[in-house]
Amino acid sequence: MTARYDRRTVLRTAAGAVGLGSLSGCVGTFGTESGEPVRFGAMLPVSGSLEQVGTHGKRAAEQAVEDVNRAGGVLGRPVELTTVDTEGSVSVATDGYASLADAGVVGFVGGLVSDVSLALAPEAADDAVMEMSPASTNPRLSDAGRADGRKFFGRTVPSDSLQATAMAKILDAPQYADADRVALLTVDGAFGSDLGTALGDQLDAEVVTEVSYDPGAEEFGGVVDETFADSPDAVGFVSVPGQEGGVLDAYGASDYEAPWVFSAGMFDGEIPPYYEGFYSASLSSVRTDGYFHLTQRLSDIAPLQPYAANAYDALFLMATAAEYAGEASGPAIADALQAVSGGTGHTVSVGEFDRVRTLVDAGRELNYQGASSGVDLTAALEPLSSYLVERVRNGSVEQVELLQRQFFESRGGQ
Repeated sequence: MTARYDRRTVLRTAAGAVGLGSLSGCVGTFGTESGEPVRFGAMLPVSGSLEQVGTHGKRAAEQAVEDVNRAGGVLGRPVELTTVDTEGSVSVATDGYASLADAGVVGFVGGLVSDVSLALAPEAADDAVMEMSPASTNPRLSDAGRADGRKFFGRTVPSDSLQATAMAKILDAPQYADADRVALLTVDGAFGSDLGTALGDQLDAEVVTEVSYDPGAEEFGGVVDETFADSPDAVGFVSVPGQEGGVLDAYGASDYEAPWVFSAGMFDGEIPPYYEGFYSASLSSVRTDGYFHLTQRLSDIAPLQPYAANAYDALFLMATAAEYAGEASGPAIADALQAVSGGTGHTVSVGEFDRVRTLVDAGRELNYQGASSGVDLTAALEPLSSYLVERVRNGSVEQVELLQRQFFESRGGQ
C-alpha cells in the first residue's frame, strides 16, 4: 500500500445514538476517552421463523466487534454495534435501517433474506453506508447498491449465479444429464424466480417448460403433470430444504421418469428410492482454520447455524477495510474491501485485528482468510466459491466433481 485513503471533504457525520426505537442493543467496550466510536449495525431476524439463524449471526458479529476492540478498535477508536431485529420483513427492516442511518453507522451486517437486502441496498447507497450481507444470494444483488462510482452492497456468500452455472453444467454435460430439452420447476418467490431465470440463461439445452409452485399447496400432482407436459429430458429444480417434499413425493408417485438437478441443500437426510440418478449443485463446505477459531469463541452456541461465520466475516472485513483506508466511513470501506479480502497480501484471519493494524502501519497489503471461506471478493464485492457436483447412486450421495473458482471465472466471474 503506497498511501492511505484520500479523505473526502464531504462525509456523512456520525450522529449521536438517539432515537433508536426498535433497536435491540449496543456492543462496545471502550470509554469516551478513546474517541468517538466507529458505529456499525447488524440487521438480522432475531425473532420469528429465522430467529435461530439470525441470533447466531448477531452473536458472530458481536464476536467480531469484541475481537476488534480487544486489539484497540478501528484507528484507535472503539467499535459499537447496534442490532436491529428485521423479523425477516422488508417493512420492518426499512424502518430499522432509517434509525441506524440516523445514528451514523458507517456500515452494517445484513440483510439475511434477499428481499430485505434488495430493498435496503439503494437506500444504503444513497446514504453512503456500506451494507455487507452474510446470506443474501439473489443474482440481482451483484449490481445492487451502486452510487457515485462505488458499490455499497457486498456479501460474504456467493451469488446464486454461480449455482445457476453449476446446475447448467450438470444439465448440459454428456457425462451427467446430457439434456437437450429441460423443464424448469421453481418455488414461488424471488429466490426461485431469479435463480430459475439465471439457470435458463446459462443453459445450452432448450427450456421447454417453466413452472412455479406454491410449497404450501395441498396437492402437487398437477404441478408435476405441467412440468412433464412437453416431455423434457431432465428437470432443473430450484427450491429450498423443507419446501420441496410435496412436489417430489408427487413425482415419486407418478409414472414420469427423468433425471432432476437440484439446487443446493436438498440431499440431506434420508434419500428416497426415486432420487436414483438425481444430481445437485451444492456449495463446497470446506472448514477453514478461521471457522474453528470462531467456533471455539462461540462454543456456548455450537453448532453454529448457517451464515454465522459469514456474519463474522462481514463485520471483520468492514473494520479491516476502514483500518486499511485510514478512514472510518462508508465510501472508504467500499473502496478498500476488495483490496483487503484477497490478492497476494499478508494473511490475516479470525481474531487477528492486532496483526491487521501492525501490517497496515508497516504499509503492507492484506489478504483476509475468513471463518466462512477465503472471502476473495470480486469487483462486485462477492466471493467466487467452489461448488460440488453430487449424484445419487445406489441410494447414496456421491461427490463426482469439484467446480473451483477458476471454473466460474472462465464463465464471466469478476
